[in-house]
Amino acid sequence: MLAAFRHRFPDLEIHESRSSGDARRLARELAAGPYDVIVVAGGDGTISDVVDGVLTSSRPEMPLAFLPIGTGCDFIRNFKLPGDPAALAEHVAKAPVRKIDAGLLVSRDASGNEQRRHFANIASVGISGEIVDAVNAPGRRRILNGPLRFSVHAALAILRYRPYDFEVLIDGMQVHQGRLAIAAIANGGWFGGGMNITPDADVADGLFDIAVMREEKILGLLNLLGRLHSAGHVGHPLLSFHKGRRVEVRPRDPQRFPVEIDGEMPIRGGFVAEILPQALTIRT
Repeated sequence: MLAAFRHRFPDLEIHESRSSGDARRLARELAAGPYDVIVVAGGDGTISDVVDGVLTSSRPEMPLAFLPIGTGCDFIRNFKLPGDPAALAEHVAKAPVRKIDAGLLVSRDASGNEQRRHFANIASVGISGEIVDAVNAPGRRRILNGPLRFSVHAALAILRYRPYDFEVLIDGMQVHQGRLAIAAIANGGWFGGGMNITPDADVADGLFDIAVMREEKILGLLNLLGRLHSAGHVGHPLLSFHKGRRVEVRPRDPQRFPVEIDGEMPIRGGFVAEILPQALTIRT
């Protein structure tokens, strides 16, 4: 992959992230530099960090392109990218610049200080947060990789499932209060290593697609898990879909409120998510 990109882009520079926060810092610095495009090599967490870094930089219009080499790589499923390295490099070189939406999540830390975090794909609360926590747990041997890793940890999390309790408001209107399994606030359509949670999501329509799954039994969730990759969950009687620009999620039980953002867990507690129409510049 690197050889293909070096051949197509002779002036290519490599900047590696080496610890938590590096990708965000590098993106913020590189966005201000004399570059034409930042090619993000990684998975959803890396893309999310780079998006946050660019959108908080002095040049938020810096174009991004994507080289998917991470665990889930769900965000890039929203685009038709070639798998062959040489073809992907050529595609990035010739792709037109276009604008898509991004999300902004606002929360407060334990001291009451405001936290702001941009995201590219999906923020969710509930069992998905527990799955991401298990997938990313430090010190755990990675015998499984990619989508299979997500599927196995999803099944294990469901077997330990107890309902969560929180309130969901969309554009100021309450759509649910009480026990839930998951609420997903989506810019893109996929998460969890290929689960098509919001099939109608469009990264450039100026709206979130929100999926709200009410309390369900363990066997019901396992059945739902098996249908997510093919979007067979659509029409489930306990699942509702909504569209909106602003989503507020308030925990009624703060002790059980696992939040994940693009496959990472950068915040804790209740939050507000806002869509930022046409905020992100990409070449895909």
